[in-house]
Amino acid sequence: MNNETASRRYPFVIYMMTGIRKLHMAPFSSEECNALDGEYMLFAVMDGAAEMKIGSRSYGLIRESLIVAEPGQAALSSTQENSLSLYFVTFKAFRVSDTAAWRYESPEAFPCMGALTCVPFSQCVDLLEAIEQHSPDDNDLMRFYNHVRFEELIRLVLQQNTRAVPALNLRDSVKSSIDYISDHYADQMTVSQLASDANVFQWQYTRIFKELTGQFPLEFINKLRIDHAKQLLLKTEDRIHEIAQHVGFNNEFYFNRRFKKLEGIAPGRYRHHHRGKMRIVSLLMEDILLTLGVTPIVQWSHAGWGRQEYLRLNAVPAFDVLQNSFEPLATFNPDLIIARRSDYEYRTNQYEQCKRFVQTEIITHDDEDWHLTLRTVANRLGRIDQAELAIQQYETKAAKARSLLTRSITNRTYAFLRISAECISVDQTYTKPFLWGDLGIVPHPMVQELTCEAGRKGVTWEWLQELEADYIFFAFDKWHEQEAGSERRQIAHPLWQTIPAVRNRHAFEVDFMTWMNHGYLANSKKIDDVLSMLVN
Repeated sequence: MNNETASRRYPFVIYMMTGIRKLHMAPFSSEECNALDGEYMLFAVMDGAAEMKIGSRSYGLIRESLIVAEPGQAALSSTQENSLSLYFVTFKAFRVSDTAAWRYESPEAFPCMGALTCVPFSQCVDLLEAIEQHSPDDNDLMRFYNHVRFEELIRLVLQQNTRAVPALNLRDSVKSSIDYISDHYADQMTVSQLASDANVFQWQYTRIFKELTGQFPLEFINKLRIDHAKQLLLKTEDRIHEIAQHVGFNNEFYFNRRFKKLEGIAPGRYRHHHRGKMRIVSLLMEDILLTLGVTPIVQWSHAGWGRQEYLRLNAVPAFDVLQNSFEPLATFNPDLIIARRSDYEYRTNQYEQCKRFVQTEIITHDDEDWHLTLRTVANRLGRIDQAELAIQQYETKAAKARSLLTRSITNRTYAFLRISAECISVDQTYTKPFLWGDLGIVPHPMVQELTCEAGRKGVTWEWLQELEADYIFFAFDKWHEQEAGSERRQIAHPLWQTIPAVRNRHAFEVDFMTWMNHGYLANSKKIDDVLSMLVN
């Protein structure tokens, strides 16, 4: 028998297992798996759920998932509420070049990568359990048996995946299933049934569904049902159990639980709150509430700075935020308090007191992005349309103002001064996003060179005399330890008149509370101020 005939009796590639481990991951944990050079990684999920990232791909792991990663990659698994139990196997591919020599093979030697199929999965489990049990054996015969078991596992995987349906067809099937769910969300359905109807294995269906929607199937279905329930709660007088049945929940208790988990409140309270009867406190975010058509039951006030007069909430009682306790807010009988992370009151944990007597929610993103704050509060209050309309109106107004300013003051610079009795500081935090970001007026280079912290600490008269900004906007900060009105003595100082913009009559006083706030009403008023000073 010649060598060519003999070589036909052997496979072109032989796979050799190099390691096996059974991993258990607790909820809210992560673990990275790596292999040696030239080793493939195989993961078989026994139980639980997690996310796995391999290279640029992410996989949703559930029971019966099977993943193969090519050499040179790391696999990072992260669990959430669920634990995870899986087998981690490493192996190499050897090409049989003749009857006497093998060599390591390139990654293309194993033809199937990513999420794969192994049905029945119990057969895969049986083989893996036997392999793990006998992998410590030193007996040559038992080690050979283990190799045979591993080759049997590889045979099952290759047999079912080398002629598998193309991934694109699977995705199209799942997309069609998602469209069906959107149209029939109230029908009774299970993930198993949906996967079967799509002719996709359940674990593949779940993974692709998560990739396409960002949610697992049941999460997606429940979100659709809750969204439609919210509309019915606001537009009809139907009872809670009738709405629950209408959107697909057979059990009112389960509906209430899912609704509260997604929205933070029970369906009945949601209906009550969003029909305009809700009593809301949102200190220093009254601008946001008014933009959404909600009048707060109490308004922010400060012993030094006063109130936000530009909002014209004269009939709304004020609450001094410098007092030691926020518990007196309870006397206003609020249904909800919305607080912002950057508030002085929140930094001093004042809102923790409020949680004892009323539902208190914290907005955790940066308050400078008032668009995001407006949308966040609007979503909580069911007033998304009002928020989007306000943002659209503001963007239109800002674009028109920017166009007028571009024609009138091209290449001009500004500085914003915050004047108190103790010092003159340069503000960038509150005013730069508006003046530069929205209107395109550029800060003077001396201003840009200052850090926000350095600007807040104050600048010298020598610095101000060298400031050749074309325009100066200034506001009086009344919170200081000297007598009332002493902040205005700063502009009576002889050196004030030596500042170039002041000398050229290009220094403009603006309202402190309007310009030290972010919001649709505040920023709209600022646009009016700028146009009246620089264009009209």
